[in-house]
Amino acid sequence: MSKTIVNIIDKSNPMPAYLFTKEYYEENDELLFISTQEEADCIDLLAKQLEISEMLVKRIIIKRYQNNLLYERICRTIKNQLSQEKQYYLNLAGGNRYMTLSVQHVFEEFNTLFFYTQTRENQIVKTIFDNSIYDDDDEVFPINHRMTLKEYFGLYGLESDVDQPRKQVKETAFSQHLFTMFSQNLFSRGDYQVMETLREKYRNWKFLIISQVENPDKDYMTAIPNLSKFLEFIGFVPERPGSLQNYEIEYLTGGWFEEYVYSMIKTVLEPDDIAMGVHISNGQIKHNNELDVCFIKANKLFVIECKTGVTSEKLFNEIVYKVCALKEVLLGTSHSYIFSLKKDFKGNWKKTARYMGITFCDWLNLTKPENLKHILNEMNRIAKES
Repeated sequence: MSKTIVNIIDKSNPMPAYLFTKEYYEENDELLFISTQEEADCIDLLAKQLEISEMLVKRIIIKRYQNNLLYERICRTIKNQLSQEKQYYLNLAGGNRYMTLSVQHVFEEFNTLFFYTQTRENQIVKTIFDNSIYDDDDEVFPINHRMTLKEYFGLYGLESDVDQPRKQVKETAFSQHLFTMFSQNLFSRGDYQVMETLREKYRNWKFLIISQVENPDKDYMTAIPNLSKFLEFIGFVPERPGSLQNYEIEYLTGGWFEEYVYSMIKTVLEPDDIAMGVHISNGQIKHNNELDVCFIKANKLFVIECKTGVTSEKLFNEIVYKVCALKEVLLGTSHSYIFSLKKDFKGNWKKTARYMGITFCDWLNLTKPENLKHILNEMNRIAKES
C-alpha cells in the first residue's frame, strides 16, 4: 500500500510541515498539501525546499463560500480526493483550528496515522484517536533532522548570501583581547575618538593611507593624528603596511565585537550552523537587512545584533526597531538579541527591548561569567536540543 504524507499549509509557519516531511518521507512517497486559496502559494516553496519531484506533489485547495470557510464544504472537498487504497501520514500541526478539526474528521474514515509536530519541543507525537483515553498509547519521537541557515531562510522565502560567509579578519584571540580592553575600560578618550572618527568618516572607504589620514592635505579628509599610536597600543598589525583596508576599518569600528560574539557562541553552544554578516531579503523591507551573527540550533533560529556601544536612547530605539522589523517581517519565529557593551544599570533599556520581544544583553551580562552563563543556558533551553 502506497504512503502519502499529508500536511495542512500554514503560510506563517511552514516549519512543522517541512520537518514532519523530512522525518517521514521515503523515496516515491506522495506528498499531499491541504490549503486554502490564500495559503496555496506556500506549497510550491515547500516542495522546492524539500527537493521532491512535482509529480509526487498533490494539492487539495479549499475554496471559500461567500467569503467563509464552511465545515461541510471543507470535508466534502477533501473526502472526494482521498482513496481507501492508500495509507496517510497526517500531520495535524498547521492551519487554524477550524481547518484542523475538519481535516481530522475526514481522515478518520481512511487508513490514517495521526501525528502532531511540536517544533517548540523539537518532537513529533503520534496519536491514536479512539474511545479510550486511559491506555496511554501516544508515542513521542524526537525530530532528528537539523536545519542549516540556508534551509531556514529558503523555507521562509528569503534570499541570502549565507553561502558566502564573511570570514574573520583576525584570529579569535585578538578579538578576545579587544573585548578585555573594552570591558575593563582601558581606552582613553582619545582612543574612543580615533574609533569614532574612523566609523563616521572612513567606514565606507575601500582603503586609507595611514600617514595621509594623520596629516591630510585634502579638504574632504578628517584628520586622525594619533591613528598609528592607537594601532600600536592595541597591537593591530595591518595586512598591508601603512594602510587600512575596508574590512580592517570595519573590524576596528565594531566588527571585532561581532567576531568575538561569533566565536563565543560557536565554542560554547556548538550550533548546527552559524554565520556572520549575513544579508537577507524578501523584497519588502528597504533598510539594512544584515544579521550581525545568526545561528541555528535544533531547528531554532537565533539572531544577535552586536553593538560595542550605544550612545543615546534614540540610537538604541533605532536598533530595537531594526531588529523588530527583521523579526516580524522576515524571521517571524526567530529569537532576537542585542549584545552591547553599554552599561544599563537601571535596566530601562532591557525593559524596552523585552517589551518588543528582544533580549538586551549589556556590559554586565557579557562581562560577569555567571550572568553570561545564564544567557547562554537560556538559549540552550529555547533550542530544546533532544
